[in-house]
Amino acid sequence: MNISHHLSKKLIPEDGQRISRPIMVISIISVALGVCILVLAFAITSGFKNEIRSKIVGFGSHIEIVHFDNNNSYESVPIRNDFDFYDAIRTLENVQSIQSIATKAGIVKGEEDIEGIVFKGIGKDYNSSFFEKYLIKGRFIQLPDSTSSNEIIISEALANKLHLDTGQRLLAYFVQQPVRQRLFTITGIYNTGLGTHDKNTIITDIRQIQKLNDWDKNMASGIEILLNNFDQIDKTNDQINDILPPDMQANTVIERNRETFDWINLFNQNVYILILLIVIITAVSLISTQLTISLEHITTIGILKTLGCTNVVIRNIFLYISVRILGFGLLFGNVIAFILCYLQGKFKIITLNAENYFVSFVPIQLDVWHILLVNLGTIFICIFILIIPSYFVAVKTKTIDALRME
Repeated sequence: MNISHHLSKKLIPEDGQRISRPIMVISIISVALGVCILVLAFAITSGFKNEIRSKIVGFGSHIEIVHFDNNNSYESVPIRNDFDFYDAIRTLENVQSIQSIATKAGIVKGEEDIEGIVFKGIGKDYNSSFFEKYLIKGRFIQLPDSTSSNEIIISEALANKLHLDTGQRLLAYFVQQPVRQRLFTITGIYNTGLGTHDKNTIITDIRQIQKLNDWDKNMASGIEILLNNFDQIDKTNDQINDILPPDMQANTVIERNRETFDWINLFNQNVYILILLIVIITAVSLISTQLTISLEHITTIGILKTLGCTNVVIRNIFLYISVRILGFGLLFGNVIAFILCYLQGKFKIITLNAENYFVSFVPIQLDVWHILLVNLGTIFICIFILIIPSYFVAVKTKTIDALRME
């Protein structure tokens, strides 16, 4: 029989007459709150990162191939989409699909106002699932085989500003020599919550942009590449650049949206600081509880020493008590965190301003590894810290002094 474990259960106060009882309850609550906050912090951080990242990728792509001389304007140097080396890119393990796009700046006119806009032309090879997911009205554009389509989808922000709706016609002007105009039909309205991206982008048929630029059907502004695994984006980008000729280059979505991804990475720093603070608070609470219980049972320690119990046995008694408190705190903290995560994920109770945070609610994503990290990390650090006061109580307590105390 484990004598330390058996005695630890006997020393735990069962009623409220001892001062250590309410302190134990407070300690359990503090551990539960700390663990709950950490699980929620990881879940919210992961949710934000994945939600924003998936939106930015959905609006563009993981990797984009453009002409090497392209600048940040929307009047880009065209590249061809029928080169043989695209077949080599398609065979790369992490490449999911390749799609051609063409962009062109223009001006659209509503009943009273005008707005500068970017037309993004897409073809039949385009993965439209992202925009279809965020359509709030109407349908996605249809691309016939024989002729170019004049259908477009616009953002809710643009529709509200120009007082537009599905089924209406929209006149667009393109500043070039000579100035050209096109009349489009609005078939859908979308809202991804990406602020500037939403306000500035209209989706249309790539053939419309090719005609405006006097390009043939195999010319595009860029080639978008979707990947299977985001974590391997830099490796895949290097592989693609090794395949491309010198006048073309591939760049990642991280490079194209550096400020946004730097902002996302700040989430991790905040979580690390929070972890440190919570673990320190939890450890201090457990140490205080352990010392209180040991002082309350100082006479018992003296008796145990006279009966031949070693310092290791006495130390382990109070470690077991602390581990019991820690276990209850972890259990309650995880249960509360899972319930809160479920409620937020199901009902989206806490909302946000999408213009500032890119999402209209607090996103939640639970990761098994994060949960294990929180629980195992808390257990390891707290037990490691608790060894010090338990050792102090066992070694420094003199038998004769302990027996004199009542």
